[in-house]
Amino acid sequence: MTQTSTMTCVVCLGDRQVEIREMPVETPGPEEVRVAIKASAVCGSDLHQYRQSAAERADLGWNRFAFGHEGAGVVDAVGPGVLHPQVGARVAIYHLVGCGHCVHCRRGEPGFCAQISSFGRVRQGTNAEFIVLPARSTLPLPDDFDFVDGALLACNVGTAYGASRKARASGDSTLAVFGLGPVGLYCVMVARAMGAKVVGVDVQASRMELAREHGIDATVDAADDDATAHLLEFGEGEGLHASIETSGNPAARTQAIDALRVHGRYVEIGVGADTTIKPSQQLMQKELTLMGSWIFKLHEWEDLLAFVRRHALPIQAVVAKRFRAADAVAAFELADAATTGKLVLEWT
Repeated sequence: MTQTSTMTCVVCLGDRQVEIREMPVETPGPEEVRVAIKASAVCGSDLHQYRQSAAERADLGWNRFAFGHEGAGVVDAVGPGVLHPQVGARVAIYHLVGCGHCVHCRRGEPGFCAQISSFGRVRQGTNAEFIVLPARSTLPLPDDFDFVDGALLACNVGTAYGASRKARASGDSTLAVFGLGPVGLYCVMVARAMGAKVVGVDVQASRMELAREHGIDATVDAADDDATAHLLEFGEGEGLHASIETSGNPAARTQAIDALRVHGRYVEIGVGADTTIKPSQQLMQKELTLMGSWIFKLHEWEDLLAFVRRHALPIQAVVAKRFRAADAVAAFELADAATTGKLVLEWT
């Protein structure tokens, strides 16, 4: 790719440090497009990089790229061979970039591609004025969704939608969401729209209060000695039909399994430390189903948009604060405290 000018971007140095840096703007190559980012957002998974050691990030070379993976904007240039999207198209960014040719990519599941490339590690991320990526990794953003909607839908809301579908949330089910950060709050919103009765579990009083503001049926303090008993009671004394774990906390993962009833369903979407389980007692004796869920599938995009429209989901209600891109340092400091809702960076 040839370099044409410079752009402002946010670089993660590690050790809880980010900096605003000028970098070259790239020209899209064959089958690639360049997107002028209008809105990006801070994801909980970004904080793992934020808290990573600076020495490790330098050794890996990850501090050479803008980081972040949630974004939306307007196509401002296309490379050779690109027919869609066209310059001027509004798009959201799908951040799992595969080879485009293997069986997983052809199924719309590039996250399983053996050649997957990560934003902010081997390619520029979305916390930048411009991003170059394969045309196939853009998602059409209809006019009734703004750019903040696009950034939210392309990761957090889409992740909640995929997990809630796997949990089979419905009016016939009780469901617990473990971890009431932004992804957890979206799980609450989506699962309730599907008809489920939802209880949220966290240790942060501020986040439980946020969940109550968004209409959750009940909350439980995970640090309460009787937390599991409260969850079993919420599940009509038999336990919950399903649980979605978003925090990655080992204790939460254990609790999310133990609170399930016979034939219950556990869905993991959190990133965190390893957990030890006892398969005979926890799984076999209740015939539980354990599943992972990673974002959503490319072919589910239109279904996701239709779901949000149909239920008039107020997805921006979870946004706690909007920052100018120049104030990204403050945005990540606030996100690191893990006490607030979703944080957004606006690039125009």
